[in-house]
Amino acid sequence: MPIEFLHGRPLEPDELVMIRQQIEGFDRIEAIDPEVRGIVERNWPQLLSKLPPEEIEP
Repeated sequence: MPIEFLHGRPLEPDELVMIRQQIEGFDRIEAIDPEVRGIVERNWPQLLSKLPPEEIEP
């Protein structure tokens, strides 16, 4: 798995596992940090359906 960064800090493998487990455990996610969304898109695209629609800036 590639190195991921969150807010400029490299994430440890166990932190990535924790993010995945938290997303899998939620029934509904109403808001998500754009950087976390990117991590999910790159690593677990099958979980994108659990995320709210991406906000498009005007």
